[in-house]
Amino acid sequence: MFAPTALFFLMAVASCYSQSDEQNLAKANNQFSVSLLKQLIAEKPDDNIFFSPTSISTALAMIYAGAAGSSEEELSTVLGQAEFGLTDRDAVLAAYKKLLAGTNSEKVTLDIANSVLIQKRLPVLDSFKKALTESFGAELRSADFANDGQKVQSEVNKWVSQKTRGKIPSIVDDGFPMNTVMLLLNAVYFNGTWHNQFPQKNTVPRPFFNRGSEEVHVKTMALKGPIRHTRLDDLKAQAVELPYQGEEYSMVIVLPNAKMGLSQLREGLTVSMLQKITNQMSAKTVSLTLPKFELQTNYDLIPTLKQMGLKSVFDEKSDFSGITGDKSLYVSGVRHKAMVEVNEKGTVAAAVTSISMAARTSQIRPKIVNFHVDHPFLFYIRNRATGRLLFMGEVHQLQA
Repeated sequence: MFAPTALFFLMAVASCYSQSDEQNLAKANNQFSVSLLKQLIAEKPDDNIFFSPTSISTALAMIYAGAAGSSEEELSTVLGQAEFGLTDRDAVLAAYKKLLAGTNSEKVTLDIANSVLIQKRLPVLDSFKKALTESFGAELRSADFANDGQKVQSEVNKWVSQKTRGKIPSIVDDGFPMNTVMLLLNAVYFNGTWHNQFPQKNTVPRPFFNRGSEEVHVKTMALKGPIRHTRLDDLKAQAVELPYQGEEYSMVIVLPNAKMGLSQLREGLTVSMLQKITNQMSAKTVSLTLPKFELQTNYDLIPTLKQMGLKSVFDEKSDFSGITGDKSLYVSGVRHKAMVEVNEKGTVAAAVTSISMAARTSQIRPKIVNFHVDHPFLFYIRNRATGRLLFMGEVHQLQA
């Protein structure tokens, strides 16, 4: 019998699959994205929000691959899979593998890397190892968390830093619990250059209203030209889409009409609304101003996920018998770090998710449209073909 242990899990990426499975998984991911955004902002209403739904949902999908019973059902529901008819595990895992493949564009860098460290002598089922390697492309390595934890921590953080090009230097900051038995790592790195870059000479200090009321002056970029735009009467907002070179990916910025209208906008945000935003857009001559900004976030996601309905995986009711053959494992920690830099040239974004598990002892010339981003707004980076959201966030306040 293996001693009391813990499985520390950091995120990962994604075969009998159909194209409709891939499309439905993208929708499920976006449902999860919107739900998570709303829960995060409910917990800290004034904070800037930034996270990678692709990173978090794929990390959870890795433990879904070994879940059974109520744990499997809760994961399927929270991840949005059940709502979109994705109930066959093999089909879901195949769709993850396809959906999380790298970019086809030579103009954009999108790297999704996975590594799984397994405690020496931990009896992990071959079927789970196969799911990790074939569906998620994860490399499997042996580690001794209990006796060589400091070395393992150093190696893990070195891997994270390398995969995120130094943008996220670490994910394990406080060592490992004594009963750690597995660490699943996923890192997502994105680097895209705008299809139409902002001229450097146009960047000057302009007002931005923090939380919709407090005026500060921040470096703000400006661009005028044909930009995809739509008005969203239902949300009392408008949106623009800024493609990156290669036009496979884009950033969508949704700006409420009222300076303090972001909460109302968020309340009306749904998966169907995300699709509506894209479908309604058309090229117009837009005068756009957008602050340069950088965000760094660090989340302990267990309380958040519990509020979203993921509960049994964290206690004695958990069932991860698809990992070790028994019900000894439960999720003991979920950590997510993310960063984004937006400037005249483009966008750099990165994220890492960690999920730790412990073992019980046993996404005619028109008039000029003004789109001045001078107050809190919502934004996301998406794959334009699948619609899947890679990153999502809200800017509530900026530093002068």
